[in-house]
Amino acid sequence: MEQPESNEHDHVAQRTLELVAAPSETGSEHPAIDLIASWLGPVADEVDAWVTPMADLETDPAYPGREVERDEVPVVAARIVGARPGPTVVLTGHADVVPVGDRAKWTRDPAGELDGDVLYGRGSADMKGGVVAAVEAFTRIANGDRDFAGELCFVAVPGEEDGGTGTLAAIRRGWTGDCVIVPEPTSGADGPQVVVAHGGALTYTIEVDGRSAHAATRLLGESALDHFLTVYAAVGELEREVNEAEQNPAMTATGLPYPTTVGVVNGGVWASNVMEQISAELRVGVTIDESIQEAEQRFERTLRAAIAGDPWLDAHPPRIERTGAAFGSSSIDPGHVLVSALRDAAESESGVRPGTIGVPYGCDMALWRREAGAACAVYGPGDIAHAHAVDEQVSIAEVVLTSRILEATVLRLLA
Repeated sequence: MEQPESNEHDHVAQRTLELVAAPSETGSEHPAIDLIASWLGPVADEVDAWVTPMADLETDPAYPGREVERDEVPVVAARIVGARPGPTVVLTGHADVVPVGDRAKWTRDPAGELDGDVLYGRGSADMKGGVVAAVEAFTRIANGDRDFAGELCFVAVPGEEDGGTGTLAAIRRGWTGDCVIVPEPTSGADGPQVVVAHGGALTYTIEVDGRSAHAATRLLGESALDHFLTVYAAVGELEREVNEAEQNPAMTATGLPYPTTVGVVNGGVWASNVMEQISAELRVGVTIDESIQEAEQRFERTLRAAIAGDPWLDAHPPRIERTGAAFGSSSIDPGHVLVSALRDAAESESGVRPGTIGVPYGCDMALWRREAGAACAVYGPGDIAHAHAVDEQVSIAEVVLTSRILEATVLRLLA
């Protein structure tokens, strides 16, 4: 990777450190959003900073749910206008981060620590490095000659980690465009790739009943655990079927496009009791060809069909409820002008032409595609393997290079 000039590297490192240090755990993003607003104010033609009450979003047909309790969603957006009419390009990223977890397991400061080219800290890869890259591209274009058609917008949102409430708020306020680039981490051994398809996810809670009895007379009871294992086996079979049915090459290349994972299991009250109830929380995949509502109907219908015929479960049907956030899925034609512009710009700036890939996780691309009707692709610095992990990290050189690639992409699209 070409190394940036030291002053540019230092400037980007400082900004990324500042943003990583700004508290922004999902549900409490104001400090990071305010910091980004302070960067945009001096260079943008218009800056719009607002707060949307959660009560307004909860009545929206596209409301994705949430993983944390919150009353409001703070967003900042900015615009610069070219010399003549033309399309609108949007650079956008989320400022929220997941919790640090067990601090003792970190060998670096989760609030930000720079070691040479590598910046460590919670949110450095997912996705404050990408946000800084987009801000830098926006700033250079704003300070340029403006000899382009149309306009460039930048939107910084909260709430991506619990479904996309910030992006929904931005779309409903009118901050949309023809082409949208989300600089989530898409890098790896071959550098950042262009994400053209991604799966989604739903969170479910399933409760299974048994019948309590003394452990010494367990044959008089019905173990909820035994009956949950029947449900669990059916869930695994549904996972296999939905993955085998996928034909999109970008998604099949991931190995397991739509994973189903049981993350939480609770049950039982006493070791000497037959377990009378068990509850489990699980994540279920959403395919690129279905909406959240279609995925919800598919999963519940097929799961109930899969366990039909079990005498106990027929008489005591499990309670299946969608809870928490819902992440939509989406895709874009790999030959779309947006994808071509990103790949051309990356090849021009780095000497390496990125590939097009699919990923098994949800992101805000789905809302931009499904609710704003925009062409959208994902391309950014950092490796998803470091996201949400101990000693999360990003290369500052990669952030700098990504900012140049985003700038070149925008100018191609607005030429």
